[in-house]
Amino acid sequence: MARTEHVASADGTRIAYRSSGSGDAILFVHGSATSGADWLFVLPVLRERFTVVSMDRRGRGASEDEPRYEMQREAEDILAVLQATGAKLLVGHSYGALCCILAAERTDQLRRLVIYEPPIGISERSLPALDQLIAGGDHDLALETFLGFAGAGEEQLQAIRWSPEWSSLLGAVPALSRELHAGAAWRHPRGPIDVPTLWLQGAQTTSPAYLDGLQELQSAFPKLHRELIPDQSHFAHVFSPDAFATLVVSFCDVDS
Repeated sequence: MARTEHVASADGTRIAYRSSGSGDAILFVHGSATSGADWLFVLPVLRERFTVVSMDRRGRGASEDEPRYEMQREAEDILAVLQATGAKLLVGHSYGALCCILAAERTDQLRRLVIYEPPIGISERSLPALDQLIAGGDHDLALETFLGFAGAGEEQLQAIRWSPEWSSLLGAVPALSRELHAGAAWRHPRGPIDVPTLWLQGAQTTSPAYLDGLQELQSAFPKLHRELIPDQSHFAHVFSPDAFATLVVSFCDVDS
């Protein structure tokens, strides 16, 4: 198991990360209701070519947190881990992809950026019921509701529920409300963000949370490549890790 290391972010919050493999460093940033362990299934493929760095976003896993929350702080966390590891390749999923976009605006050191279904179409109208579940302490139902909202089908939802990871996922539920409300307040960057960018989308993704305003957001990336992941929606890195990893390797292996 990779050793957990820490780096201080701009506000002093200690952010945890782990590195394994060899080659160019590539940083993976997870989405909501999980931790750096979210990339477990793609690691065996990726670390044959890269030094894979997976961070725990603030308030998750072994990372610290602060009472006052802003998405911009998460961008600073990513930049701190990039600097600590020397990584110039960056991959973000879901809410983590939003944070990666903000980080990419602030640095010219990235060589490649991979964005997988950021939730740019979250509506405040959809959040009160989930807020109530979280505030009432019903984290089990809150997590199930969120995963369904995020695009997990019934079969995928049951696979996640009965996996050994369910209990650890519950630990990330308290941070859901702040992230979903921050996501609902998202505004597209003015651009241009000049780093070569791969935009991944599940071929079966239909949720407006990932599609509303997509063309406008993508226009901020002049060096954009798009790929669909066959037979998948929002969780291809878990349920089709080989297909996901192959696309990442093909795009980020800049020496090939």
